[in-house]
Amino acid sequence: MRGFTDETTPHQIAFEAYGVKIRVCASTPEVMARIEPMLPPGHKPTDDVLTAHRMGIVSEDDGTFSVYNSATRVNEGGGLELALVVLDGQIRSYTAVHAPSRIFVHAGAVAHEGRAIVLPGYSFAGKTTLVAALVRAGATYYSDEFAVFDDKGLVHPYAKTLSLRRAEDQLQVEHDVTQLGGVAGDRAVPVGLVVVTYYVPGADWKPRRLTAGQASLALLANTVPARNRPEAVLKMLTRALEGVTTLEGERGEADEVAEQLLESVVETAAD
Repeated sequence: MRGFTDETTPHQIAFEAYGVKIRVCASTPEVMARIEPMLPPGHKPTDDVLTAHRMGIVSEDDGTFSVYNSATRVNEGGGLELALVVLDGQIRSYTAVHAPSRIFVHAGAVAHEGRAIVLPGYSFAGKTTLVAALVRAGATYYSDEFAVFDDKGLVHPYAKTLSLRRAEDQLQVEHDVTQLGGVAGDRAVPVGLVVVTYYVPGADWKPRRLTAGQASLALLANTVPARNRPEAVLKMLTRALEGVTTLEGERGEADEVAEQLLESVVETAAD
């Protein structure tokens, strides 16, 4: 192993996203070109390379690739595609945990009529499929991975490409929101509806309303910095969920549910 040094990774990009400074390094310009599209949405260059957290990909002498996060090697001996997936996860996780004035929740998010619909859940819960259906139905895209909250409880965009799984092999394929005929949000909006759901073939959408406490627990279970910053997280949840309806239930096909959810967020806003 060659190690993670300036000599083994001379190519770098230093950026800031959501108040977090990261320096991503690579051994070759070709690898760096593959990394650039993975950087967080809205990132900006920074000259503060000394304090930026360092991570990256080392091209090993045997043709394999190792991923480092600071001095820790988190993956070794694999191909480039695997290294890129691992590094992508490291960048996102580090940003989500360390953002100083934002709370990242694993959730899909769209906006409709000036209010956010938040869909908490981890991978394979079907949230990206539902987010895509909501966008096709007219919602504004915010994220298929993180709902990003500020201390007032407003939701900010994390408008990465949508990672839709192919039906035939479940491999993820990245889609720009414009490919779905949609647009990405560019401003913070209050929460209008929280939907806790997962896909069950043939299921009818017959949700039940959760109490405020149940809604808080549903979001808390998917909140990235819950253990690191519990006081800030609880304060955010209290503000974000004040007066907000939370629905829970199994759903069938996403396109069949999307229109109902858009109608629900309008109805709750009128109450």
